[in-house]
Amino acid sequence: MDYYVGIGELCVARAPSTIVTRGLGSCVGVVLHDINRSVGGLAHIMLPSSTDFTSYTNPHKFADLAIPAMHEQLQQLGGRNFKARIAGGAKMFATISERAGFDVGFRNVERVRQVLRQLGIAIVNEDVGGSVGRTVTFEVSTGSVKVRSVGRGEQVL
Repeated sequence: MDYYVGIGELCVARAPSTIVTRGLGSCVGVVLHDINRSVGGLAHIMLPSSTDFTSYTNPHKFADLAIPAMHEQLQQLGGRNFKARIAGGAKMFATISERAGFDVGFRNVERVRQVLRQLGIAIVNEDVGGSVGRTVTFEVSTGSVKVRSVGRGEQVL
């Protein structure tokens, strides 16, 4: 079964499933996978922290809320030993993002790393930074994570 994850969304699934997200610019795609239990998930993180806002309607767009939510959902599917792969966090608008605090891509990557560390989940590979958009395709059965970007082709994390 194929699933598509939009901005600020997440999806968890059992094998055999493919989960895809497109349009990762400053956003970060976070893949969690337990190969032994054949479960995994993908979150499309838009912003680093929900605490920067007084109200919001979608908690899954924030790293500090989406990753723990995905982790919990995967545990409910029987997952126990997770590894992470991350992609995205680009600096898409250099002239704007160079101003203090506006490099959302960098801030997203740093917060994703922090949340994963707090959950005790190791990042086994990543493709972050730069100035290119990315598409992530995650095969739950094998754990394969493919990252495609314009001008760089496809790589496997």
